[in-house]
Amino acid sequence: MSTWIARRGRARPHFARATALALLAALAATPAGAGERVAEADIADLLSGVTLDGIYNNGAFFSETYKEDGSVRYHDMDGADTGQWSVKDGKFCTFYESQEGACFFVERDGANCFTFYVPEENGGPDAGPAKQWTSRGWDRRKPPTCPTAPEIQL
Repeated sequence: MSTWIARRGRARPHFARATALALLAALAATPAGAGERVAEADIADLLSGVTLDGIYNNGAFFSETYKEDGSVRYHDMDGADTGQWSVKDGKFCTFYESQEGACFFVERDGANCFTFYVPEENGGPDAGPAKQWTSRGWDRRKPPTCPTAPEIQL
């Protein structure tokens, strides 16, 4: 019998409590909902009526308002556009009047950060999210919780 197994049964209660407290502290330091996929049923509730300020993975900034009626208003450094947003097959979709749109998987990084991923390119109709995120956005009314918050506000 190893020494660890022989001593395991005689662990002191304060050691067990200290270990449990350390684990709880570590979990509390983790942002709520970090990297968790947003369920299809929750996407509309979380984004309807919200304006997200955001950043693409190439560093470009954008702002997008998702109105309750399904319309969307988009702004970036190159101009503005309007269109429609919806939720389909577990993805958040935005399509515009004068530019291309797409559907995205949504993950939540903390209380106020939404990370969007296009589906895997060669995955077919059951494709999961691509490895690289496409954009990140946060409700402009609240402090962002994104892993790398931008230094510029739109």
